[in-house]
Amino acid sequence: MKPVISRSMKGRSGEATQVKKRLLEVARHLLSTTGREGANSRAICAMAGVGAPTIYHYFGDLAGLHRAAIDETYEQVAEAYLQGTKEGGPQQGLRNGWGAFDHFARQEPLMCRIVIQQILAGAPPVSVAETLRTVEKDLSLLYDAGALNYPAHEAVQLLWIGTLGTACFTSSEKTDQEDYPALQKKMVDIVFDALFSNRNSADDLQTQGAIIRPPSRATTEPVR
Repeated sequence: MKPVISRSMKGRSGEATQVKKRLLEVARHLLSTTGREGANSRAICAMAGVGAPTIYHYFGDLAGLHRAAIDETYEQVAEAYLQGTKEGGPQQGLRNGWGAFDHFARQEPLMCRIVIQQILAGAPPVSVAETLRTVEKDLSLLYDAGALNYPAHEAVQLLWIGTLGTACFTSSEKTDQEDYPALQKKMVDIVFDALFSNRNSADDLQTQGAIIRPPSRATTEPVR
């Protein structure tokens, strides 16, 4: 027999979800605009309209809330890769993902630097490892089919280095934003030419059904 869930229980559950969502939104906003110091418990609770114990109830402590907010920021990159791969194969997914990270670095440079700090500290957003495993699996198919110049694991490392490097540069306080888009495009083209240009065409492989396109929910503007 299924348990009976009352309307009041459903209402409390929905309210709890909204409170948690609000805390994440506020934490991300303050981290993005004021950094870790500005995103303290008092400021977050005041903006979210809750008491300090609420943070500990949902996230354990302030650091847990910060981690959850940081994790959420990277999900747009992961979703961009999956959507691009669904629409045009792994190469398009990689361009979309790289473009999403670069867009994030331009729009939220302070938050981007916080994300990069987490990565360098060995505590990256939770979806990073999952995304890199998915990319490596997809690239393994291209390498086996002759469309990739390096083994998938090496290619993933090269792409990750390039993505992090451009994100660091983009989010730098001294970046010349006027010249950067052209430089970023050159960087992407150089990496892709090195990885893909000397083997069989990925477009041909896609026509032959060699590229698997996983489902996704998000869209983003690719780097062209």
